[in-house]
Amino acid sequence: MLKKLLFLSSALLVATASTAVQAAECVYQCGSDEIQFTPGQAVILEVVNRTGGRVSLERVLDFNPYGMWPDQVITLDVQVGIGDLSLVFWEAARRPIEVRLHRPNANRLQIELLPSGAVNDSAVHIVNDGRVVIY
Repeated sequence: MLKKLLFLSSALLVATASTAVQAAECVYQCGSDEIQFTPGQAVILEVVNRTGGRVSLERVLDFNPYGMWPDQVITLDVQVGIGDLSLVFWEAARRPIEVRLHRPNANRLQIELLPSGAVNDSAVHIVNDGRVVIY
């Protein structure tokens, strides 16, 4: 019975470890559940407006809304785990926006804002524990 329990706990540990490895390897079009940063880690956020229209961007509790022109890129240096980090955005013409996340390297998160027919994402949130969530 003890051997069986040890095997099951080892299998669970391997399954958990392989999920973490998969999360670290996602580079292009990552789901929010595929990206996790380490608390305390310095990260460069790159927000790219590919909607074709003017988008307002606001970092909640940090700066007032900033207008982004089409194809404009805004870069922010942040540290994960020092308060929750929320970026809220909306298109001036009130058209829906879809977010795609890219992680070209371990210390960079690209947030690509795209026009959407149905999806209407309005925020990207990096939680204190390093998880990235799209709302």
